Amino acid sequence: MQDPGEDDTPQEEDVTETAGTPEGRSSEGGPEPEPEPEPDEAGSTRPESSRPSLWRDRLPAWTSPEYWRGSTWRDLLRPGPSPGRFRGLWERGGSRFEPGPLGLLGVMLAAMAVTMMFIQTGSGGLGAEGDDQAEEPVSVPGPPDGELRIMPIGDSATQGSSGDHTWRYHLWSHLTDQELDFDFVGPNDDLYSLADEDSGDHDYADPDFDTDHAARWDATAQELSSDVARVAAEHDPHYLLLLAGTEDILNGGGADHALDGIAEIVSTVRVVLGDARFVVGELPDVEGTDDDGRVNQEIEQFNMGLVDLARQLTSAESPMVVAQTAREYAPALDNWDATHPNVRGELKIAAAFADALALPLGVGGEFPRPFPALSTGPRTAPEPEYEETDDGLLLSWANVPGATDYRVVQRRIEPVPDDPFVLPFDVDIDEDQRSVTVESLLSGARYEFVVRPLKGRDEGTESEPLQLVWDDDPPSGPSNLELRDDGALLVWDEVDDASHYEVWVRLMECTPGNGFRRPRDSTPTLRDSDTITDDDQSGGGGEPDPPRPTPSEPPSTPRPEPAPEPEPAPVPPPSSPPPAPGSTCSSRDDRGPEDGEGWRTLGSAGDRARWQVTVSGPYEIVVRSYRDYVEGGYSASLPLVDH
Repeated sequence: MQDPGEDDTPQEEDVTETAGTPEGRSSEGGPEPEPEPEPDEAGSTRPESSRPSLWRDRLPAWTSPEYWRGSTWRDLLRPGPSPGRFRGLWERGGSRFEPGPLGLLGVMLAAMAVTMMFIQTGSGGLGAEGDDQAEEPVSVPGPPDGELRIMPIGDSATQGSSGDHTWRYHLWSHLTDQELDFDFVGPNDDLYSLADEDSGDHDYADPDFDTDHAARWDATAQELSSDVARVAAEHDPHYLLLLAGTEDILNGGGADHALDGIAEIVSTVRVVLGDARFVVGELPDVEGTDDDGRVNQEIEQFNMGLVDLARQLTSAESPMVVAQTAREYAPALDNWDATHPNVRGELKIAAAFADALALPLGVGGEFPRPFPALSTGPRTAPEPEYEETDDGLLLSWANVPGATDYRVVQRRIEPVPDDPFVLPFDVDIDEDQRSVTVESLLSGARYEFVVRPLKGRDEGTESEPLQLVWDDDPPSGPSNLELRDDGALLVWDEVDDASHYEVWVRLMECTPGNGFRRPRDSTPTLRDSDTITDDDQSGGGGEPDPPRPTPSEPPSTPRPEPAPEPEPAPVPPPSSPPPAPGSTCSSRDDRGPEDGEGWRTLGSAGDRARWQVTVSGPYEIVVRSYRDYVEGGYSASLPLVDH
């Protein structure tokens, strides 16, 4: 086999009709300090003499370190700054590089030549007879016979995290609808657990698909290239669907660094699978990082360079196709955080890969448009439970897959409904349980709570409304009523957990000493300002509905409850003519306001266990306790007739 550098060296190094021999040597090999070539009939110069040269003089130019200085991998894949610089190196009898003994020696002397061998071996020959031939399209092989083995490979966007469908799911569904015979392959089948911050999660939004893959969370393209050959050799894929490079750029690298990683993956896989087909995705923009401007600029450069890289690496046996994953992607809508796709983004990535597989690779059909409307965020609804504790209402629920946070929405239904609002509390985490303690609820009020899971900035499926009446055990009735200050002040024992009190009065029945008894339907004269009327005046004999007392001011809350309605001005007490001397006054019956007749409320007496007496005449008084909206018990009645 002939060394490619012996007589097919790059043009600028070649000995042509217009180029002289190397300095310091004649054509016969004799030493001449300054040879003077003579022009021939055609006008070209030729050496007059020659002598045998040393072995190093016979080595091709590409074996010298100076030849490779300043070159990059791109120079190996396309003509350099000077036309045809590497043409002689690559072209030899059918475009495949086949080094001879001297060529192998040159490879050992030049590190870049080693890289060249790997790339050339995998690509099957990238050179061409001239620039025009390099631009000719390369035919793309169709799908192989039998079951197609497809390996998704990449970083976080390909692996996915807890609760995701992943773009692998959407592509699998599309290819399944196409009735293709295919199999996803790879060493992994898991998601990344956001709660545990580790791989091994299997809480897919829909686990009913082929979950095999070769992706790793947060992996750079350079990191993926380190063992991709081993993985490819083990699983023998026909097609590799590659989406990587974002992590390289996020970690401070540039577009070239990420493209180098992609090129390394392709060339390394081709060492073990010379006919592997590659579909490489563009990188979507990011939104929400600390360096969006730089990152997106590098992503733009990467996407432009990816097209050029695919053109250079494509061969007839092993094509490399670009999936336009960035074309329809809007990170503000299609990401759940700065860089990771939500279900809308997953669908668009899958569609781009499906389109690239369909054309030009001939696998299935293009992805249908328009895309369906999909709900983002965690799909599993929380199931909250509640418990009354000394610290307040404890709401708890099991963590749902993929949720990174929760919002708890509160609304009072009755009495006095209010608007729903999000509680400004941090959710407590205890392994797989989540909880929040709600304080400053009003006793006896009915509340509704809804728990909404979030994945990043996307809200998911909310819980069913949870309704409850908070702390509705009634307080006991006041005891030990006593008149002081010559009957001007009524006091009683304070009731535990009572927030305020209400005073009720009823006119007693008095019998004169001469045997006269006041008719029950007689009505005492009221003052001009009196507004209370006895229920017996209507003649119906029924007990009126007492107005609900206003609850006391609740403790301060994160979102203040509506201010209590102003306490009504004390109702002017009814007056009654004093009983005749020697009269006997007694209660109409032994029943209190809950079931007796003739009782009327004088409204709230406030939160202190005392009341300034505002009635005169033969009345009996009852005090009722309240805790916010919870109606408590009544005290025993106390007659005022003796005062």
